[in-house]
Amino acid sequence: VISATHRDAVPQARTRSPHRRRETTLDTMFAVSTQFGATARASPARALRSADRRRASPRVSVPVRSAASASEPVDEDARAMSRRALMSTAFAAAALPTLAARAGEMSDSKMVGAYLPEAENEPGFASFVATPPRTPALRAGALNPYRVNLPANWKEAPVSNARSGNYCQPRCDEATTEVQFTEPGSGSLQIIIIPTTKLLIAKQDPTIEDVGDINGILDAISPAITGSVAVEAEEVASAKTVSIDGKSYYRYELVTPFAETGLHNVAVVSTNKNYVMIATIGASEKQYAKSEGDLKKILDSFRC
Repeated sequence: VISATHRDAVPQARTRSPHRRRETTLDTMFAVSTQFGATARASPARALRSADRRRASPRVSVPVRSAASASEPVDEDARAMSRRALMSTAFAAAALPTLAARAGEMSDSKMVGAYLPEAENEPGFASFVATPPRTPALRAGALNPYRVNLPANWKEAPVSNARSGNYCQPRCDEATTEVQFTEPGSGSLQIIIIPTTKLLIAKQDPTIEDVGDINGILDAISPAITGSVAVEAEEVASAKTVSIDGKSYYRYELVTPFAETGLHNVAVVSTNKNYVMIATIGASEKQYAKSEGDLKKILDSFRC
């Protein structure tokens, strides 16, 4: 027989109170929750401290020199030679355009100096000699050969069939152009022929004096020189007669503001068989100022 007091005590010893279990569970959950919260709060703080440390300690880039360059001594002679080579290359590059331009000028096959012989006693000039069948008049036997010296950089310009008399020689009754040479910076040379019959000269192979005096003939031939109108007396800067190898030549210097060929015209005139032959150069003010000496040398060399 178990006493009531002992019977009541046994269940209490074996069984925990439900209220006690709930309290224990709540205590455990609270402890875990508290620990997790503390950890969660600590993580942002640590992240901020790490960022502060990174900002406080900036990265430093240290140049790394190769072992080979660090161990090799600096060769001052090689460095100086390298500088000299660089400067030489720069000077050569700067001079290249000028050299190329000069080479281009010397190699221009259209310049008379590239294919004509050098003129005697006139450095820098080439000798042009017109012989059959060079022009329609020469092919027709209407002219004797003639010659003139030209600066080596001048070029021959084409002459159209209408101007050359290709369709009418040897019976052309108007002025025709034999040859033409030009240089943009200097002027333009034309050799022009006019039948003496057009000037009412019936004599065969007349001299220039047979055709007319130095002033009278200019009135008749000046439109061929200017390319437009006759020359007025006040436009004649100079006129003189020279004799070369027994043959007379009339020489003119003209200032012709209305000429198609230019403000300045210089010309030398004589006869060749039954033609009046004119070597005339037209130039602008700028061209004449630059090349007056050469232009007069050209005319001084003319022989027909």
